[in-house]
Amino acid sequence: MEVIGIGLANIDLIAYVKDDFLSRHKIPKAHTKKMDVLSFARMRAELERYDAIPGGCAANTMCGMAAYGVHTRFFGKIGEDSFESLYRSSFTEYDVAYDVTAGKQESSQCAVLITPDGERSFAYMHGASFDLTPADIGKDALQQATVIYIEDYIFEFGTDSDVARMVVESAQANKTLLALKIQDRDFSKKYGQKIKALVDAGILNMIVGNHENLPWLTDTTNTNDTVTAFSAWKCDTILTVNAAGAYFISKGDVYHHPVSQVVENPKNTAGAGDQFFAGFLIGRLDQKPVPECMAFAENCARSILNHDTVRPPLVNRHSIRF
Repeated sequence: MEVIGIGLANIDLIAYVKDDFLSRHKIPKAHTKKMDVLSFARMRAELERYDAIPGGCAANTMCGMAAYGVHTRFFGKIGEDSFESLYRSSFTEYDVAYDVTAGKQESSQCAVLITPDGERSFAYMHGASFDLTPADIGKDALQQATVIYIEDYIFEFGTDSDVARMVVESAQANKTLLALKIQDRDFSKKYGQKIKALVDAGILNMIVGNHENLPWLTDTTNTNDTVTAFSAWKCDTILTVNAAGAYFISKGDVYHHPVSQVVENPKNTAGAGDQFFAGFLIGRLDQKPVPECMAFAENCARSILNHDTVRPPLVNRHSIRF
């Protein structure tokens, strides 16, 4: 059994900022903004300090599952720069398979900007991740995978969405469980019809996201309406709502999991959703009932709330402080 993740080979720049920093750089609070290389470099230069930590949603989830003994593999393109060795080594202790040739562009980077109220806002630059090609992905690995977990960004990897096409065709041919992480509202709007078509065709089996991003797929504005909308979809949906818990929605059935233990003033919430899904998927692979899967998922998410990385805590700290 192997779970494959495909997504951004991202370097997260974790920084604590004031609200006026977001305003100056026109970064919408609690949302994600794409920036060109020059604008991102200017924004990064204004950060007083930051930790460079290997991240990426699919990569984080693969590490979280591997920490519990699940065999995982990640496909994503890193840059041929000072971050390359940091990113590759970050998978070693989790025993996640990663073997992709470095691209010529600078590594993809995402600034995780944490304001005094603990809210996270994101600014990112594309970088090398979007140069991932079908040649970088093992066809045999896809065919043998139990689960393939992709991010919404995959629709622009490679040339003319050829990576997405390859993954979708493999999942359809081999009846592989295909799960999609929604993390960017612009991508949700741009590829919403394609995503819905994959669901209706029975190819896309699960959608994962939070209360800020998933509503963009259903054109809803509040959690209740979003849950109702996804109840009519032909796939499973996991919707996380911070301290309000999480929902598992499956073809009309809705299970709400309230938070059993609230963490007051968490040090860091970045990556909590990635670890929540890691825990849920572990439970599902073990054929546990949904309530048990959700409870274990909550425990996995909580494990990093007072930690300084987006992946399960390890003895060695894989980061560079600037």
